[in-house]
Amino acid sequence: MARSRAKNILIIGAGPTQIGRDTESEAAAVQIIKNFAETDRNLFYVTSDANSVIPRLDVDVKFIEAELTVNSLIQILRENEIDVILPVAGNTVALQLSEQLNESGILKELNVRTMGVTTTTIHNINNPELMNRVLKHIKEPTIPTTVVENVTDALRFAKRVGFPVLIKPIASLTKTNRIKCDNEHQLMEMLESAFKVSITNQVAVEKSVVGYKEIEMIVIRDAEGSKLLINGGENFNPIGVHSGDSIIFSPTQTLTDVEFQSLRTAALKIAEILKIKGVCHVQFALDPTDGKHFITRINPFFDRSSAFAARATGYPIANVVAKILMGQNLREIKLSGVQRHDSLALIEPVMDHIAVRFPTWSFASFKNANQQLNTRMKSTGSVMAFGRSAEEALQKAIRSVDSTTAAEQAALDESQLSEAQLINVLIHPRAGEVYYLLEAIRRGYTVDELAKMTHIDAFYFYKLRHLVKLERRLRDNRFDMAALQEAKYFGFGDTQIAHLWQVRSDEVRDFRIKKAHVFATYKGVEPTAGEFPYLTNTYYSTFEDEDEAVRTTGKKILVLGTANSQVGTNSAAEYTTFQTIQRCQKLGYKVILINNNPNALTLIPDLADKIYLEPLTVENCLNIIHQEKPDKIIAQGKWEIVTQLVLRNVQVEQLPVSRTTRSENIEADYMGVISSINGSINLFGVVGIDEDNMFIPIEVSEALKVKVDPLIKNANQHITNNGIYSVIIKENMHQLQIVSVVPLAVQDLPFLSFAFDQDFAGIITEITLNGSSKIENHPIIQGDYRYSHVYPYTQFGLKKPQNPSFSLAIGAEFQSIK
Repeated sequence: MARSRAKNILIIGAGPTQIGRDTESEAAAVQIIKNFAETDRNLFYVTSDANSVIPRLDVDVKFIEAELTVNSLIQILRENEIDVILPVAGNTVALQLSEQLNESGILKELNVRTMGVTTTTIHNINNPELMNRVLKHIKEPTIPTTVVENVTDALRFAKRVGFPVLIKPIASLTKTNRIKCDNEHQLMEMLESAFKVSITNQVAVEKSVVGYKEIEMIVIRDAEGSKLLINGGENFNPIGVHSGDSIIFSPTQTLTDVEFQSLRTAALKIAEILKIKGVCHVQFALDPTDGKHFITRINPFFDRSSAFAARATGYPIANVVAKILMGQNLREIKLSGVQRHDSLALIEPVMDHIAVRFPTWSFASFKNANQQLNTRMKSTGSVMAFGRSAEEALQKAIRSVDSTTAAEQAALDESQLSEAQLINVLIHPRAGEVYYLLEAIRRGYTVDELAKMTHIDAFYFYKLRHLVKLERRLRDNRFDMAALQEAKYFGFGDTQIAHLWQVRSDEVRDFRIKKAHVFATYKGVEPTAGEFPYLTNTYYSTFEDEDEAVRTTGKKILVLGTANSQVGTNSAAEYTTFQTIQRCQKLGYKVILINNNPNALTLIPDLADKIYLEPLTVENCLNIIHQEKPDKIIAQGKWEIVTQLVLRNVQVEQLPVSRTTRSENIEADYMGVISSINGSINLFGVVGIDEDNMFIPIEVSEALKVKVDPLIKNANQHITNNGIYSVIIKENMHQLQIVSVVPLAVQDLPFLSFAFDQDFAGIITEITLNGSSKIENHPIIQGDYRYSHVYPYTQFGLKKPQNPSFSLAIGAEFQSIK
């Protein structure tokens, strides 16, 4: 029987962080939930992500920790009488699950509908052959594609269209990317594994367009058919390198107006024919010789490109989409920053700056991984940077990457490569490609030579050549004011200049400020480029005369964000920062955040009071400290930027947490979680540790409590500072003993906060700032689940070791133990 109104809404999450998926999906979910919470609907959010911040939101939403499987979702649909499922905040995971739910017949049986995207659209997108029919209907050119169920048909198709071809499993059991096959042998080898992970035992085979330009368009459509382009982005690399491993520039840099308008029109037509209500990301392959295009991907959900588009333009995509999903249309939606225009949500954003998204890798931690870039994504995170020119934005992006990761990206010292080695890297791109391209220009390679070898547009090599010319000018003119001013305008950092001048970076800074009088100024990021009065809270630095940032008034605190997602510190660090910001605000501080991860959960609108989208370098932090004069500066524990700031007499309040991991690879049976405040110990509870180093929340029996309590009372002898600690306990001959007492690890903090129903990040923040915090104990949350780490070994093509280091984890997930 049909229900009269959609009352119970199930939002499907994306699951744990892994390569190809950061916290952008959860950031969108948070904004959607906050908007929907203003209505009288019942909200449910399901995910297997143990680092989810949703349980700690101050809104009425039921958080369901469960494996993201069809059977699990069917049970949730029945138990909670769900009317609507919302898959657009759950990436490809939620889309595929929605398809499987529809095929199972459960949606029809329970009269459940999808929101934002129809089941027909989901079905078409998951099947390339069907999608091609849709594209032909709207007269969009299609790449020759077929769906095969055996090797023979795949080989026959490949011979007809010619190698190379790309293959991708249909309805894959796991997240998969297109795989390039250059010959019959590779095709047969890759098909074997592709068929195995396909639920339907089918594989899509398509003609390769490797070498074409890769262009991305982000559009929004509402229920009455109003559409607008939010942003266009251009990949530095041509098709053949996964877009997640390529540098991306926004707005597009090399397209003619005819090409741009053609792609814009195509993206809007796709949103219309698919009846999208919300955001749609369309990827194109553009033939650089004749300007003709093919559509390579359609994502009617929030992904890393829509997250970057929101940051690059200042347009609050998720908030606008949430209102569309609630029934409003673009002409009715007002944006909070607008001072004088009632329907700005319907106006396409305009940019007066260049934004760059720059991939980062973690290969130093996985030395046997193949660093060659191809259609399989390998970067573990990304940073973004803004500038007034492509050179400035690119330079800021390069120095956004901390020194450790820079070493990972340039695993080979490019200056030491032989000519043959350098040419090989140019032809076969690898992680840190831009370093090798700069080295090639230093050695005299011409723009035309490099464009021919790499298939990268010559425009970018002119930009790189300009940077090399600036390098030479700096090197030849030490402490020259004019050379310094030009270099700063085009994005050179004090540390880069110091390296060229062979002096300390502090000497460059002193010369720049005291003698050359060259200062950073700040520009606002907002979607009108000054066309309408707009109150923004987001800024980036440049070196021009006008400064648009006004110093924040009142009691304020500067929070150092987490920057790019890396192994060890990723979504858990974002969770911790998110909670830290909220607790600082509850303590009466205005929060100023510096962060440059385009996928960051902490960059959602209206979380921090002011945001600086800047590299977390000493120079940028000192500039912002000078600009804002914060009362306090807070960071997650001691890491490189904190150490460098402290060396320069900057007082940083360091949260007493471990940014690496708890004690690992030791035999243990239990872990107690305690607070130590001014000598007073409080036990929150105990979790068990099994042979797989997974946590299972347990009730502390009276017998165990009798044994644990004396140990906890003696834990103080291991503690010197206030904070939250993990007490690692081993049982030997029925006797318990403490193995170690360590500050609570950032990796474990989200799950333990969930298990004990505590805001551990907030408590730690309050202890750090005030010296104490009110502690309330809650019963441990009972459930048949466990917590385990997620590693990127599979994506790197490596075999997972028997006991991998926790510090190499990229995410964490709930697992059912039923």
